[in-house]
Amino acid sequence: MTEIAPLHLVAPCGLDCSRCVNCSEGQVAAHAKAIRDILGPNFGPFAERLAAMNPALAEYPAFARVLDALAEGTCPGCKTERRTCLPTCKVAGCAAARGLDFCADCADYPCADTGLPPRLEQKWRASNDHIRAAGRDAFLRALAETPRYL
Repeated sequence: MTEIAPLHLVAPCGLDCSRCVNCSEGQVAAHAKAIRDILGPNFGPFAERLAAMNPALAEYPAFARVLDALAEGTCPGCKTERRTCLPTCKVAGCAAARGLDFCADCADYPCADTGLPPRLEQKWRASNDHIRAAGRDAFLRALAETPRYL
């Protein structure tokens, strides 16, 4: 069974921040840190030597840069002031100002101006409709079983 995201890492629009490649507190960052720790700081020279047996290891310097970026992340999640997801998004700020976890909890849902692009607005609507119909716990369980990037 897939791990259910902690509530503070599920955006008011319904996206799972915990599985975003930019989330500094998420699963990708945790796994990238684990890989980096397993390889250790001195793996670069070994990768060079092992490249004769595994040509992909010739690309290790580029991989290490990506791994470092994934391990650090750039965003602490949409429910923080330092969110970086989408500059035009009005959902996270509005929910925070109203003290809500999800738009579905708002008496004014659905609102007219989310600032989201059409595809993401459809996901926002479907997620929050799901929360209203089935409840928060059912939504979070379903979210955990849904691929983050579709």
